[in-house]
Amino acid sequence: MSGEVLSSRLAPGFIRLRYGGVTQPHNMNIPIKFASTPAPGVDPMLLSADDTEIAFSTAIAQVVGVALAPSFATTTDFAFADIYDVDATTGVRTFIYSFFLGAAGESTDPNVALVEGIFVFKTSVGKPLKVYIMEGVYNPDERSIGEVPADGRQDLVDYITSGDNIFYGRTDAWPLVFMSFTSKVNDALRRREGFGGL
Repeated sequence: MSGEVLSSRLAPGFIRLRYGGVTQPHNMNIPIKFASTPAPGVDPMLLSADDTEIAFSTAIAQVVGVALAPSFATTTDFAFADIYDVDATTGVRTFIYSFFLGAAGESTDPNVALVEGIFVFKTSVGKPLKVYIMEGVYNPDERSIGEVPADGRQDLVDYITSGDNIFYGRTDAWPLVFMSFTSKVNDALRRREGFGGL
């Protein structure tokens, strides 16, 4: 249909963070907002929640070091991160830049196979923003509402509700408040690893 506007949940852009898992490597998609039109091959500037400009390479190192590393065992490698521009009308993705992290997890607890952790935040326009952690240190069937234990989960919540945060909500919104954390066995990972009956 001529003139049809296609929605893209990852517009105006996203970071794809690659990290090691117990059963396989994982990708985390982080929705972001560019400070200006990005140019392929150039480390782009992003906006944080407090409207500060920060380079992608600096921002993703901060996300891993401050918010994510405490939720993963020291055996976890955070390898690299790619960043993409996404056309809000067509949904077409354009690769912009890649950054090698070479970082590691920080927790002394072991990662737990097959388990995903889901953090839910409410944005300033009332919509949810979800952050997924795959095969981190959390056991399945844990649930927290409004607050989390004083471990790596609190580090992630503190970062995403701070002015430094780069996780961007849809319709020009930023995370406003933490809502819940839930952990469960990921069905796709379970089937892939041959545990279909569990």
